[in-house]
Order: sequence, then C-alpha cells, then structure tokens
Amino acid sequence: MIAFTLVASLLALAGPTGLTARTALVVDVESGEVLYQRGPRGYQAIASISKLMAMRVVLKRNLDLDAETEMLKSDVEFTRGGSRSRLKTGRRYLNDDLLHAALLGSDNRAVLALGRAVGLPRAAFTAAMNQEAKALGLAMRFGDPTGISHDNQATPQALVGLLKAAADVPLLADVARKATHTTRGAKGRPRITYVNTDAFAHQESRDVIVGKTGFNSSAGWCVAVLMKSAGRKLAVIVLASKSKTARFGDARRLLSWLERRR
Repeated sequence: MIAFTLVASLLALAGPTGLTARTALVVDVESGEVLYQRGPRGYQAIASISKLMAMRVVLKRNLDLDAETEMLKSDVEFTRGGSRSRLKTGRRYLNDDLLHAALLGSDNRAVLALGRAVGLPRAAFTAAMNQEAKALGLAMRFGDPTGISHDNQATPQALVGLLKAAADVPLLADVARKATHTTRGAKGRPRITYVNTDAFAHQESRDVIVGKTGFNSSAGWCVAVLMKSAGRKLAVIVLASKSKTARFGDARRLLSWLERRR
C-alpha cells in the first residue's frame, strides 16, 4: 500500500501525459502558487504574445478609437515574412478596427499603425515596451513591437505577469477575449471579419479573461491565457508546442489534469 501511494504521488507530480510543449507553466494568480512547471525557466522567444504588451502601451497613451490611421508602405516592408495581413497600403482604418486586427488576427501591420497613432514610431514603440516591462518588474525584452523579432523574449513567469498587466486594461482584455470582430470602417469600404487565433475564446465553457497566441521559428507554437477554471483564476503558459492545434491540446491537458487533482 505504501509503495502504491508513493507511485501515485510521483505520477501526480509528473503532470499530464502527452504534452508536446517544451515549456509549460500554470499558476494560480490569486495565491501565486505554481501548480505545474516544465521546461526552461529562463528567457525564451514569445513571438506575437508580445502584442499584449504592445497594446497595453498603446492603450495607456489614450488611443482615439474613432480616429483613422493610414497603412504605410513601411508597415508592409517591415512585416514582410510575418503572418498574412488584409490591410492595404495607402488605405485608412479606424483605430478600433486596427486594435481588433492586432489582437484577434495578430496582424503585424496593425500594431505598427497603432504605435504611430499614439506618437510612437517603431523604434520608440519598442523602447516604450521595454520601459513598461521594466516598470512592471517583468523579465522581458523586445526587439520590435510585433513579435516578428526573435529577440522578443520573456521568462514563463514574466508572461504570467504580462497576462495580469493586460487584464488590468479593461479594453485590452475585452477585445482579446472576443471570438470574432467585423470591421465597421467607413461607408463603401470592404469589411473584414477577424477570427480570434486563440481557440479558448471560441469555447463558451471556458471563462477567458485575456489571452494571446504566438508563432515564429524560434518560439514555436505558443499560447498564454488567463482564465477562470474550477473556481480558480489560472495563468496557463504553453511555449514551443509542436503545432498550431497542439498548443491548445497541451493547455487543455494541463487544465484537465488540474481539475482531476482537486
């Protein structure tokens, strides 16, 4: 009986089976308790999860949602090779629509345009993100505002802090947890429907507070999400999963494992 109990305890400590992620972390953000941790604890590439910090910086500078910002050729050139964008050079877009494009569609051009909308060209925008991370006491560093740069890195624990900081900006959290958004734009312009890249935002059974996905060749497939689960407020960090869908499978395995342990 003692041997059986010991084996059961070791299996519980080992965590869920079948995880593909190199790094995973689950934290009860109210108590600070680390419920599960696996993989490196130092700086790692975070790709478009960076956009949570970028939009926190923009929204803290009183972005005018009803104003329009023009998409520049430089936006297209800098983001070449990143995720696909439906924003056209020379066309003006409502900042509200660009905010949704950045967070739901992970549109890199939208991020740069929003920086300009609050007086932050790309280099200044990056510096402001680094300053904000320092002010928040988060172990993060940014090489660009979008997450294209492989120099955008953070520790898993810092991403927990980033989720909390994003949740503290109500508009950011409200937009980031939407399932879809159709642009309202100006009369006569084609509308665009953005579908959230975070699968949890589409599940009514999940009480998502804020979240963001990411991918580049250094970061792998990532997701960071803050949600309520089994009566607790949990930050779930999954980095370097093997595929776009595997990152959500890894997060679900972690949540299911924790729910069984309660």
